[in-house]
Amino acid sequence: MSIEESVVAFGPDKTLIGILTPSAIAGQRPRVGCLLLNTGVNHRVGPRRINVKVARQLAGAGIPCLRFDMTGIGDSRASSGREDYQQQQLKDMHAALDELQARTGLTQFLVYGVCSGAASALRISLADPRIVGALMFDGYAFPSIPVRAERKLRRGLAFAFNASLRRTYPAWRDFTGWLASPMDAAARSRLLAHWRKPPAPEEQQGAIFSTGIAYYGPEQHAADLQALVDRGVQVYAMFSAMLHVVDRNKDMLSQLRGHPCLQRIRYRFWPELDHTVTQVQAQHKLLDEIEQWAVEVAQKLAPPGPARSVPAVAIVDTGRTQPAQNLARVAA
Repeated sequence: MSIEESVVAFGPDKTLIGILTPSAIAGQRPRVGCLLLNTGVNHRVGPRRINVKVARQLAGAGIPCLRFDMTGIGDSRASSGREDYQQQQLKDMHAALDELQARTGLTQFLVYGVCSGAASALRISLADPRIVGALMFDGYAFPSIPVRAERKLRRGLAFAFNASLRRTYPAWRDFTGWLASPMDAAARSRLLAHWRKPPAPEEQQGAIFSTGIAYYGPEQHAADLQALVDRGVQVYAMFSAMLHVVDRNKDMLSQLRGHPCLQRIRYRFWPELDHTVTQVQAQHKLLDEIEQWAVEVAQKLAPPGPARSVPAVAIVDTGRTQPAQNLARVAA
């Protein structure tokens, strides 16, 4: 399969940089496109190049993709505007959808994000009616007290026997460092600091560290998911074994149990996947699952009509936040 990708510069100041991966099925119009988002400050390739792999696999299934860097990340320069972080992200994602729409003629899109990218995927899905499917990998998680208690118990029992686990605890690292050099004042100070309440960042260096972002809890998350499913958006919440090694009944969203939205979204827990999908075999499983979901969403959409100019869409500002058998299934 040969795919000719291209670099695109877009946005009001042409400062946003992305890679457009067109559909690999020549002569057939796709039904939906896909937007791939940054994970934290990782640039557009994603952790383990997962965004590159997702884009090319979806392109092989007839779904064009745009993976891009948001303002100030990777190759995208800083914006000339004065919006805060979340407002600027929304503007960036709207601009990316505009670019993908202009280049493909499509009006309906999927969005995929990992970790912080999953939170961004939720925000753009709420704000832009062109989004018809959102796949969030290791996004917002609200495990209940019993789930968190079991996790702590399992970790406690494994602590004495698992050196890798012990190294994840800064207090343990500083304790062993002090044992190695008990007369080292700096080592002692680092150890004792774990028992002192640190000052808030604002108290240390002023309000520059204050985000002004309101608390986002399970009630708001349930309301947001409900708003999406009521609009007909296909929501897929995926979770790796980052937070827990078992999941019995949608445990990562167990604080939402009883809310009707939980029965209307797709949910999957992957005990064999870590947060950045390190193993190649696990990546193949994830890629096939993403493709299958995207193809299913596309098949539910009406076949596209003749190519035409696309009218502007109304944007809502929320203030917040390749298997071969699939190749011809998306195209009309």
